[in-house]
Amino acid sequence: MYINKIHIQNYRNFSDFTMEFHKGLNVIIGANNSGKTGLLYAINLLNSPSDISVNDFNKNNLLKYSKLYLETAPSITIEYSICHRIREDDTDDESIIKLLPFLGIKEFAENRQEHDGVVEYNIAARIRAVYSLDTKFLEEYKKAVANEVNNFEDYLLVLKRFVEKHYSWNYTNGISDTKAEQKAVTDIFDIRFIGAERTSEEVRKETKREIISFTKDADNASDFDKFKRDISEDIEKLLSPSITKLATLFENEKNAIGLAKGNVSIASTVHANFSLADTYTTKIKDTKCGYTLPLQNNGLGYNNLINIYMLIKLTEIRPGKDFRILCLEEPEAHLHPAMQYKLFKYLRDLDDINGLNQQIFVTTHSSNISAVAGIDNMFMLAYNREGNDSDCTQQSLMEQFADKDGTTIKAEAKAHLTKFLDVTRSDMLFSDKVILVEGIAEKLLVPLFMEICGCSYEDEHISIVEIGGKHFKYFVELFNSNAVKKKVLCITDKDFKWIDFDGDGKLRSYSEYESDEPTHITDLKQRFSIENFHICTQSIGGRTFEDEFFLTNMADKNVAIAVFKRAISNTINDFFDKYSFDLTAWEAHIDEVDGRSHKTVKKFLDAYKSRVDDSPERTSDYEKLIFAEIFLHYAKDKKGDVALGALTDKALMNQDGSSKLIVPYYIQEGLTWLLK
Repeated sequence: MYINKIHIQNYRNFSDFTMEFHKGLNVIIGANNSGKTGLLYAINLLNSPSDISVNDFNKNNLLKYSKLYLETAPSITIEYSICHRIREDDTDDESIIKLLPFLGIKEFAENRQEHDGVVEYNIAARIRAVYSLDTKFLEEYKKAVANEVNNFEDYLLVLKRFVEKHYSWNYTNGISDTKAEQKAVTDIFDIRFIGAERTSEEVRKETKREIISFTKDADNASDFDKFKRDISEDIEKLLSPSITKLATLFENEKNAIGLAKGNVSIASTVHANFSLADTYTTKIKDTKCGYTLPLQNNGLGYNNLINIYMLIKLTEIRPGKDFRILCLEEPEAHLHPAMQYKLFKYLRDLDDINGLNQQIFVTTHSSNISAVAGIDNMFMLAYNREGNDSDCTQQSLMEQFADKDGTTIKAEAKAHLTKFLDVTRSDMLFSDKVILVEGIAEKLLVPLFMEICGCSYEDEHISIVEIGGKHFKYFVELFNSNAVKKKVLCITDKDFKWIDFDGDGKLRSYSEYESDEPTHITDLKQRFSIENFHICTQSIGGRTFEDEFFLTNMADKNVAIAVFKRAISNTINDFFDKYSFDLTAWEAHIDEVDGRSHKTVKKFLDAYKSRVDDSPERTSDYEKLIFAEIFLHYAKDKKGDVALGALTDKALMNQDGSSKLIVPYYIQEGLTWLLK
């Protein structure tokens, strides 16, 4: 049994929002305030219907109160669709009885399936929960709004008064609209909610509550006084199976959640001289040093791990076939990256390891967790803050990569991203905008370029992703026409071959350069003709980022000199100090260059002469181009070092610490598009 769909209206970030889920693990990712926490709370409301405050209504709708809520009061509606498969001959499945108030007879009959003499039903149930004003008070509400409200603040005060006194939850069968009791809903679900703001004391209390729940059997509680007198023996007998199992599981599996390396063990004990509520305690032992501390004295990171782990195991121990859900908010809280990875790998494999009949919902901001989550388990959540109809959108990555058109590109993209969505690359899943670059030099320098252009990429929630080549199509496929509309800027190289040293060794013409479009750019334009995708590439002679960057910065000779010296080898450093960018002097004194550099520089000079002789009117352009080609030749094996040098070289900084560098024009154009 599992929740396969939720429809939320007028709750928190959700004006009118629908999302489908998977059986098992569901990882919800997105930027801050995208709706992740609200989604978990909406799920948890099934188990623990709580009082709703005025702040839980969708703010965008409340702001339109004068249009929407003069004649009717706002309400919250959450509809849950539940799937459950049952065999006709399974007489032990009690879940179907709990679902009966929410079934449709017609739907039940239509979902009958028979295979090899075995009859199964794919049960579809629907629960509609509505938080609304009691109709008896509607007229009173309307009068209050008419007489007391002059602005939005006034309206909130009126609504708050009615919410606190006259609002309540009501439940119906979402198929037939038949009324249902609240208990009929809450009895279906066994939901464990672990919030992001968890303390040591909460850890202790939660664990204790769960263990004590085993003592609430009527037979044991019937004679409480006798139970207290014999507490040592009776508690040990009662709790021994669960305590023993927990301790054994912990010792056998603690490495699965990353505790083994911390020299940590756990012990559960019973104290006869305490009240029932304090009979069970958990202590943490440092096995290396030998000392023992209460759980609440342990670090928050270990406490989080232990709390999550024990709640999962207690769910496994609990008898019955209740529908189990684990809602885990930001499991990365208080954990260093390695522990995050270990814990989540454990959560991902829970069903396979333990065979738990459990649906798991996890929200996270951690790229460490998204890197291991698996594409099929992830959902992107975004909140559109543009325009008057702001609302949440979501996208299942499994659905995004479903190969519906019979091509192989989606399968190829999924396979590629499965391998390469590491910690740094998966960061793009959380950002508002994405810049895809080929190599390390662009990744290092683009943040500086944004600063020079007057914008910080952190403030814009931009992720810069180095894809290590030209595999843009796989990464862009992640955002291709999906519901979460992120702007994606692709900064790619033109890779025009100015000189073919294996061929004629001549310098190509500018007309060839200007008319050339690489096939990978053509392919990208054809496949991704979407408004939120843009490609930019070199335009003034560069064939890669590095030489275009150099060409752009030749406008300032001192800057160009500092950049050039970051790339060239020691064998021509002194030569360059003498003759700078005087190509005539280079030709005249080429014999002063030693070793391999002599042969290399001469090849470039010969290519330059072949072109200048044909096009003397563009001599100045070709001079710059040759120096750019020489720069690229020496920079190609140390692009990262060159980029770091450009970031840190004092010769490239003004007195106030700002950079003297000029942003390549094609990148300026791309950033302008991204930021508008």
